[in-house]
Amino acid sequence: MNILVYFSKLTILLFVIFSHSAIATAGEHILIPKLGFVDRDENTNHLVDTNRFDIEDDIVVSTGFTYLYQLDNGFAFGAEVFGYKNDIVTTTDNHGDIITTHLYGVIEKIFNTKGEFKPFIGFGLGAATMIFNATINGEIDDDYVDFATGFSYEIFTGAEVKINDKIGLMVEYKYFDLDINDDIGNKDINIETDGHAIFAGIAIHL
Repeated sequence: MNILVYFSKLTILLFVIFSHSAIATAGEHILIPKLGFVDRDENTNHLVDTNRFDIEDDIVVSTGFTYLYQLDNGFAFGAEVFGYKNDIVTTTDNHGDIITTHLYGVIEKIFNTKGEFKPFIGFGLGAATMIFNATINGEIDDDYVDFATGFSYEIFTGAEVKINDKIGLMVEYKYFDLDINDDIGNKDINIETDGHAIFAGIAIHL
């Protein structure tokens, strides 16, 4: 399913859940650019048709961005994107890299909203897209830019420390899971994996 279809459905769902509260309760916009590290599990035995390939089991750098609309009751909703690059395990038939981008609609509960230390928990539903700059078993060729998309979700927790009314420092831990069953050309691709990420960022309150 196309990533835009996933995100459109999530946007409608979030609007239905929060539209009444948003009208009744004042809120603020929060922008959070962030930088962190991703450690993905289950990096072996991914499939292109019946041919298997592996991804390097490395901790990689990730950049991301979150937009939130926070209500006075501490609930917030919005969108998040983050991405990272993994190398494919080099063999005679396989080489190159994969760029993964996660896009979620998120719902978050922020505690102690009037204080300087604000813990939060939340979850996100959306999609993950992998862009292949790689050659894999002759099924995928690095002469072309190929991509595949599938369902993904995340669960996260963290805290923000306010510096002043407009700026805060944020740290966050997240667990994510993704399941890609798609096709590149006429080749079926199957990648099922999960992972962990740690981010630090600057929360800008508008």
